[in-house]
Amino acid sequence: MKSHYKIIMETLGDKIRKIRYKSGLKQIEFVTELGIDRSYLSKIESNKIKPGRELLIKMSKEFNVSLDWLTSDQYSQNPASAQNNDEAILLYAFRNLPDDEAKALLEFVSLRSKKLNKKK
Repeated sequence: MKSHYKIIMETLGDKIRKIRYKSGLKQIEFVTELGIDRSYLSKIESNKIKPGRELLIKMSKEFNVSLDWLTSDQYSQNPASAQNNDEAILLYAFRNLPDDEAKALLEFVSLRSKKLNKKK
């Protein structure tokens, strides 16, 4: 049986525009909050360019939306929460690392995860 419902996937630009609308901010107010140029935001919202990692993290924190939601096909805007105290400590520590250290840590974890998956 065919479903009559069509799932519309939102682009990153659509999601960022949605954040801005829900915040009740005009483009100029939104870019001031984020410290970016208005033309840059316009290109992001029209899907001509994608923002960098640092800007996505800043948007996630400033506007309390999940980074996963921004960068994937997830439907929930709510930030993911840690499932236990250890995860909470790791998340807090990661978010407070300098960008270069965060990138190095992500690379390490990704490589480690690939090695573990190969053993299975």
